Amino acid sequence: MANKKVETCYACDEIASSKEHVPPKCLFPTELGVNYRKGLITVPSCDLHNGKKSDDDEFLLASLAGIIGCNNVGLLHKFTKVNRAIRRSGGRLLDKALKEQNVKLYDLPNGGKFDVTWGKPDLKRLHECFSLIGRGLYKHKYERAFNGTVNCEVLYVPTNNRGWKGYREFVVSEMANELSNIKVEGQNPDVFQWVLGPEDFSGASCGRLIFYGNLVVYLAFIPQLFDAENHKSLFNIAQSITKSVYIQKDGQRYRIN
Repeated sequence: MANKKVETCYACDEIASSKEHVPPKCLFPTELGVNYRKGLITVPSCDLHNGKKSDDDEFLLASLAGIIGCNNVGLLHKFTKVNRAIRRSGGRLLDKALKEQNVKLYDLPNGGKFDVTWGKPDLKRLHECFSLIGRGLYKHKYERAFNGTVNCEVLYVPTNNRGWKGYREFVVSEMANELSNIKVEGQNPDVFQWVLGPEDFSGASCGRLIFYGNLVVYLAFIPQLFDAENHKSLFNIAQSITKSVYIQKDGQRYRIN
């Protein structure tokens, strides 16, 4: 009798004890009369990376569904499941998703109310959630955990840093070019689409996540063996220069300081 293969966790390579949906199943609506849960991805997970996920999953749902720019599926999900979850939490869930909130109510023609909330997203926690999703997709595609750091750039959140804005535009343009000929995956594209690019000679690669049609996140997979101390980015170098610094490529110019 053949030995059963021992599965390891998508995030840390410890022995797996359960399965984890990537991205979280709660992002895929069930109330809208359409099956948005076709072919959901699951990966093996340990207790540590599954036990704390329910709170993170609810946070991610509240942070994505209903964001300005998302499609009708995201908006409808916000006014059904997300609003119910916010009410159940006494507003605490919204407090986790958005800081320094400003809520305004608008009248609808049918006599109802439409609420719009402004605030600052918890980017650190969002990055942690998106990084774990990236690791899960990597495990799903390559059948091994990624050994290194997964950096995120959340494009739907604007930045006021002029230099970083220019550098971000440059880097995203490079990653978009790299991913342009790679198949975009996801059986529920109105909710979630993803693509991971090939690894280069160092083991580094990039990826893109798209939630609710328009909420785009880019991922950079940096292998553990990469020597960051000896590879300063152009952005970091430019910050020590008093004159304007630009990157010029393919007819585009990006100011990075």
